[in-house]
Amino acid sequence: MSKYSVILVDLGKIVEELHYGPYSRYWWTYSNFSNYKNHTYFPIRLGQKTCTTLNEHYFFITVQINKENSLIPQYYCECNNITSISSSSSTAISNLYKKIFKNATRYSGPLVMGWDNEEIVQKLYENIGWIPFSINIGTFEIFVYSIGASTNSLILNAGNGYKSSLINIFERKQAIFVSKIENKTCKIEIYQDSKLSKIFVGTTPEEVWKKSGFLQKYHGNELFGLANEATQKILHDLKIPNCLVHEWNNIDLVEKIYHYYLKRKTLASIDYKNFLFTWQEDSTIIELYTTLKKYYPKNYKFNERELSAWYSFLQALGCTNITPWFKKESEFQLWTRASDSINEKAILKNLYELGFLIDIPTHIPNTSQIFWSCFNEALNQNKKTQDGKRRILSIIAEDFTYLQLQENLKVGTHTISEARKHARINGCGTPSLSKPIVIQAKFTLEKLDQFEKFFTNKDIVNMSSYKSDNKSGLPILYLQDYKQMLWEKFHELYPTGMKRTAFMTRLYGSRYIYQDNLGGLCSECNECGYEVFGDIMALIKSNINSEIIRKELLANSQTLRRYIRRNFSKQLQVLSTGEAQHNSCISHCLQYAFGSCDLLHPDTCFNCEMLFSFFNKLKEHLSLELYEQLDNYQKKLIKWMGHHARKTYLNKQVQVSLDELNDDGAVLIVDYKMKIVPQTARETKKDWYGKRGWTLHTVLVYTKDLNLNQLNVHVFDHWSDDTRQDAWFTASSLHAALEVLDKKPKWITILSDNGPHYHCTELMIIMGHWYEWYNIKPRKWIFLEAGEAKTSIDSHHAQISQAMKRYVKLGSNIESGDDIEEAIKHIAGTHVANLEPNRSNGTIHGIRALQEWCWPTEGENEGFILARPLPGIGEWKKWSPTQIEKILKMKNFEKPNPICSTMPIISLSDSVENNEKNKDEENFENKNIHLFLDDDIRATMDIDENTRDIFVLGWALKESQKNKQREPIKRMTERVKSLLEIMFHTGTANPRQKLSAEQMYEELLERANIGEITEEEVPKVTTISNWISGFSRKWKTAMAVRSLEETENLNI
Repeated sequence: MSKYSVILVDLGKIVEELHYGPYSRYWWTYSNFSNYKNHTYFPIRLGQKTCTTLNEHYFFITVQINKENSLIPQYYCECNNITSISSSSSTAISNLYKKIFKNATRYSGPLVMGWDNEEIVQKLYENIGWIPFSINIGTFEIFVYSIGASTNSLILNAGNGYKSSLINIFERKQAIFVSKIENKTCKIEIYQDSKLSKIFVGTTPEEVWKKSGFLQKYHGNELFGLANEATQKILHDLKIPNCLVHEWNNIDLVEKIYHYYLKRKTLASIDYKNFLFTWQEDSTIIELYTTLKKYYPKNYKFNERELSAWYSFLQALGCTNITPWFKKESEFQLWTRASDSINEKAILKNLYELGFLIDIPTHIPNTSQIFWSCFNEALNQNKKTQDGKRRILSIIAEDFTYLQLQENLKVGTHTISEARKHARINGCGTPSLSKPIVIQAKFTLEKLDQFEKFFTNKDIVNMSSYKSDNKSGLPILYLQDYKQMLWEKFHELYPTGMKRTAFMTRLYGSRYIYQDNLGGLCSECNECGYEVFGDIMALIKSNINSEIIRKELLANSQTLRRYIRRNFSKQLQVLSTGEAQHNSCISHCLQYAFGSCDLLHPDTCFNCEMLFSFFNKLKEHLSLELYEQLDNYQKKLIKWMGHHARKTYLNKQVQVSLDELNDDGAVLIVDYKMKIVPQTARETKKDWYGKRGWTLHTVLVYTKDLNLNQLNVHVFDHWSDDTRQDAWFTASSLHAALEVLDKKPKWITILSDNGPHYHCTELMIIMGHWYEWYNIKPRKWIFLEAGEAKTSIDSHHAQISQAMKRYVKLGSNIESGDDIEEAIKHIAGTHVANLEPNRSNGTIHGIRALQEWCWPTEGENEGFILARPLPGIGEWKKWSPTQIEKILKMKNFEKPNPICSTMPIISLSDSVENNEKNKDEENFENKNIHLFLDDDIRATMDIDENTRDIFVLGWALKESQKNKQREPIKRMTERVKSLLEIMFHTGTANPRQKLSAEQMYEELLERANIGEITEEEVPKVTTISNWISGFSRKWKTAMAVRSLEETENLNI
């Protein structure tokens, strides 16, 4: 009894190309009724329509052709003018039900369509000549959808018309492999995306499958489905029947031949008996097409499969094809029922060769040949130009096929194609139209500047600090969003700027790259983001056995990672003045994240809530032993979100600092480049290890010319043999840069990363002496968050790397600091010099959590050092001169006096127009403290206790993050160092006993097992490797000094 009340509105139809074609397995489904126990499948008919009542509503389901793949079905479900379409009937019905009733109830499509109703299934079986069946070979299902028999034992008695299919992988994508027997040959046809991709041909199933190279562990007969007992039984029942002409009166035999060859492949109403009877009464020779048309409906069109069935049927009846011409010459065919067909065929062939069996006999003037001859002469008298042969040929090019024109006029396909274009554009035989003169206008400087300014915004791109474009030499820019989204933002900002095609063209194949995973470019993102998600994915794969749950959790993990990495920072709002904006969502309010918001936050973000639901799901499927580890991962992800919040806010301060510039001030952006090591044009790997190299420090000085309304940029690169990147090197580099400036600024603002060479007590105290030493007020120092290319100085470092690579590729070597100057001196606006700093230690507690510093030179705080967590956020922490003296521990700081080589005065300097933003044009909606996200992103709900515990007031500040303390660094004990030195010297004395870092690690483990040292004392392999590098360098230096001393003593 069916579960639902189903009415079959339309039975539908059987389509030969679909139900008996390559994709036929998708047009049949299983049947389990007793009346059809021998039939495992029944058809899914095209156009089949049923009506089912669900929740007192009528649901109409129709089977139609899939729009994406015209060879598979799809289901069109309709109710109350609301529709749903899917390749799965269950999905189509369930989605429509959800649209109407807002209920996620799932329904079984086959049941709703009545495929469990025996009466409906019986109707679907009507007028079906052949029902496919399937067999299993290993994990593969062989679907046999056409049968053909023969007496050939090599192919296990299968014959012409046998077809089966299986699903396998072809070129990394799913494909259908069709095995077929056609004209005594075996074929494999591979279909992919409804198109024939590959064909293999052989004499036997085994041979053709070996040629294909697929599924070699199975025999070809098995993959064809021929070795199965069910297939062999059907083939035994379908032995090929045949007879001679004088046996046509044997009605049973002739009917058996008809059932075998013709019944399933032509109209059921064809009176084949009358066809044979009439032929017996008339001449022995007939023209097949003309005769058959008498028995078919008017304007009926034969397909190739149907004609092939007629040919096989007539041959089985003892008839012979005696047509003397080829099929491409004429579609008509002559057949005879005579027992001696050889004589009749020879007579017809002779008549054809004498020119009688053609449309126009040779003894009558042939006007067609005269036409082609005249036209060919006209073509020969014209040149191969647009107004020559092409114009003449355009007169008839559209009226004849390519083959006809090639055979009669001896012209190529390109000439015919161009002639047809000429006819469509200009007319048949008419002269060419004069082409309009196209004037291409260059982009104005304003539009080019708009494009460049757009891609200097850190909300749009991140600059690479080490990769550059090979063609332009400029740094790679990582796009923060998809190109279409960027175009929409650009068009909104510059509605009269360049068009979409030009915008996309400039992005294609250049230095603009979209890369989702930028782990490793930022240590904070790598440690608290990418590594965490990598560990979570490893936990899921190794601890969850259910494939469905595993896939769901992995997908949720990727979604959460993409949200935090890409979309979380887009929800944070900072005004152009650098002020954090309130948001009604607790996790998106920067003021609340930095501890300075006392307004209500009634909303919560669904995506941020997903962080907690994701870990709750993990805990449901993982053991209790992993809960503590999962909690630690969750804290790290919260820390990652805080990192993005601080980075978004601090990055805005770069533009704010530039906007505050006037004639009296300067903005300095400083950074160290990675250590530069010696390079040669021919360098082996062993030559690279142990190199000391040079330090390179860069200072970008921004000044403003109010008259021209532009920013002037000067770059100062200082290199030194001293590789210590500390406060004194930084102070010396700043001193050298200021000494070279023609116009000394009255105040400065400094921006840098938060590395220990900047973010240290010594440098903060040194900056307090600047007003005394240089008469320059250090207005503030802002420490930016770690990130992928924090400022434009990283762009400059990428250009330096590119210039040095080019310098080495041209055959030069970098063996001294002078080579560095030579390699990078041609970078515009760059000054390069050698620097030897002079060096003249107390610590300010919590210095790493304070990212804005200033040194007042007047007022009640004169002489104090002030610091706070972020620019404009939090209360100032103050250190008085007395406190500073205690920190210094009686040490005096003197003005830096480094030895600096003379910088070349370069007339070319980079200047960039100031991107001054009109503060008065701030959108009123941005000033509204009640901001709401779109309904599909944010839902108003009660924030649970878990969210309030995590997103507390000031949750994004470094001082508020509970897991900010890293694990203490494990130092090697003296005993371990002594053992390592013994191993090192043993290998130096005898290279055969030289140990690698891994071997030294194993040796230390063995000593720990015997109690010589403890397991806690055994360092990591990477630590041992670093120790080998450092100790090797020190040992070589010591040996060199010792050798020199011995030589000097001998000379004395």
